[in-house]
Amino acid sequence: MSFNYRVFDWLGQPTYEPYIPGKTKLKEGESILPYFPGYEFKLGKSTYWGEEVGEGGYVYAEPGMYVNVAVLDIASMHPSSIVAENLFGDEYTAIFKDLLDVRIAIKHKEFDRAKKLMGGRLAKYLDDETQAKGLSNALKIAINSVYGLTAAKFDHPFHDIRNKDNIVAKRGALFMINLKHFVQDKGYRVIHIKTDSIKIPDASPELIKEIMAYGEEYGYTFEHEETYNRICLVNDAVYIAKTE
Repeated sequence: MSFNYRVFDWLGQPTYEPYIPGKTKLKEGESILPYFPGYEFKLGKSTYWGEEVGEGGYVYAEPGMYVNVAVLDIASMHPSSIVAENLFGDEYTAIFKDLLDVRIAIKHKEFDRAKKLMGGRLAKYLDDETQAKGLSNALKIAINSVYGLTAAKFDHPFHDIRNKDNIVAKRGALFMINLKHFVQDKGYRVIHIKTDSIKIPDASPELIKEIMAYGEEYGYTFEHEETYNRICLVNDAVYIAKTE
């Protein structure tokens, strides 16, 4: 499996420069995989950027009333983390990525593209949209089961004894913290982060493009799911919103 590695600087931030084996010379502290300087995991607790990070997805909220709020979601965050970290090695990560690519193509109703993936082996299930939806659900169960098993403690084919801190979920959480600071540093307010989504009032089209490019450097694909006309964020889990 081939990867388009990118260069990250000594602060762990993307340089947006591709890594070309044999040509690119890394400077001291640079990496071709995302990393998170200052992150600590001690006595079962994680800290990063001066805050404690839960062992599941990252959650952040500034409750209140807001208008014109852009909602951006990462498509299949945890499976994308597995692929980006090449967690199962070249051969098996490639198979896992094929399953993920087919599922996302079906979700987006890109049936012609889906039929060509995995050597066309699933094409016969994609002529009928109802059957395709069933296939998508089946793939989702398989993909999420694999993700869940990476964090399980009992011995099984997806268990890596070096994975002491659930690297899959933690990678996504640390990325979302980086993203929060990335957006705030540009002068925008982040009002809500919930695992794989971020809500930003008055996000400009340029900011949305920058967030999408930032995510791609880490192996994540953002989708601009919605822009709420107004939203009442009650707490870190509950809100009511009105669409355009």
